[in-house]
Amino acid sequence: MLNIEGLDYKALLYGGGISLTVSLVMLLRVNQATKKVSEGNQSGNLYIYIGAIERLFVSIALFGLGFVWLKLMPLPMIVGLIAGQVGFSIGGYKVKD
Repeated sequence: MLNIEGLDYKALLYGGGISLTVSLVMLLRVNQATKKVSEGNQSGNLYIYIGAIERLFVSIALFGLGFVWLKLMPLPMIVGLIAGQVGFSIGGYKVKD
């Protein structure tokens, strides 16, 4: 296991992977919602809500997998998740400019 100076890099990368995975799930749902709205269907909001629910369940499942099966440390996983989300947020702001 990669453990340098008390920081578990495997758990940190796994947390970042969770962030990437749940962001991709939401991206797919946003694309579906955009497609439905552009077709004139007003049910695009439903896809956003479904994406948020899926994102929650996928993140819970992946955290559980990391804790129970992979025996990773919780704090580095959470730090990796937060770092990934902050990175996506900053990247999203730069794309809008």
